[in-house]
Amino acid sequence: MGRPAAGDPRLTMAKPFRLYVCSDIHASERTWRKFLNAMKANVYKVDAAVIAGDLTGKAIIAVVRGEHGGEEWTATVLGQRRVARTEAELVELERSIADVGYYAVRVTAEERAAMEADPGVVRRLFDERISARVREWMDLAAERLDGSGVPVYLMPGNDDDFEIDPILAESAYCRNVNEQVVDLTPWHQLVSMGWSSPTPWSTPRELPEEEFLDRLSALMGSVRDPSKTVMMTHVPPYDSGLDTAPLLSPDLRPTVSAGDLLRGPVGSTGVRRAIETFRPVLGVHGHIHESGGQRRIGDTLCLNAGSESSMGVLRGYLVDMSEDGVERTIRVEG
Repeated sequence: MGRPAAGDPRLTMAKPFRLYVCSDIHASERTWRKFLNAMKANVYKVDAAVIAGDLTGKAIIAVVRGEHGGEEWTATVLGQRRVARTEAELVELERSIADVGYYAVRVTAEERAAMEADPGVVRRLFDERISARVREWMDLAAERLDGSGVPVYLMPGNDDDFEIDPILAESAYCRNVNEQVVDLTPWHQLVSMGWSSPTPWSTPRELPEEEFLDRLSALMGSVRDPSKTVMMTHVPPYDSGLDTAPLLSPDLRPTVSAGDLLRGPVGSTGVRRAIETFRPVLGVHGHIHESGGQRRIGDTLCLNAGSESSMGVLRGYLVDMSEDGVERTIRVEG
């Protein structure tokens, strides 16, 4: 049946349009399946779902066979040494690695040594695993959600390599809306920007603040009515309370003063200026996992669902919207 329409014509009546918002799933198999199960069963009675970026994981884990001359498989997961002695235990080990958002790769001790000696080998394996999981996720979404009536709008975030874009474009169900304007509710359009302002880690999708603002402003300039727009940017607005994170030293270590970890705003000034200029009805953000919540910037309600995907926890917001704006929000967790 392909991608569903953005909304049922019956929604043009007084019934609010319910939007589900989440972000930063970061390759967590458990979190993605929770998302699909919730949308398939429609336990939240939503009309559409948006995912505000960062779909992929950040590391691969070598699962080594015969490290000490035996036939068992070993891996270090979150600082703990794990051992699998049977095929069933090996499958379970790999599943646990996928659930926290990492990618398992089966290797011999010699192959692991080659990985340690050549970063190019690691990069190739990493890229293969990233592409494979995103493709599996898109296929699973089409299988589980076709006929559910809940469209899924998503975009890459700053941590997501460009190699996933063709895979997202081929999805039979989920729609990549990065740098697009699409109709979302009977009254509102969705403007999406998956890039971020510069970070200390030089991630794949970063732009200088002025270029970021120029691109976002160009998108906002093409909408029918900025006040009836949902602005989805992966990075939250600067000094909004949704962008508070540990402040880093030049060598990327957390800054400590008098025994306390120093925290401060790390969001985008470009996003903030765009919100203050165009005054969209809703801002949807992610990126800073520990700064979930909601804040207002003038007329705009801004949300960051936060993320604990590495723990298999799915955090989200339900947003009820009418022609008059946001009627209510509900924070949910699964």
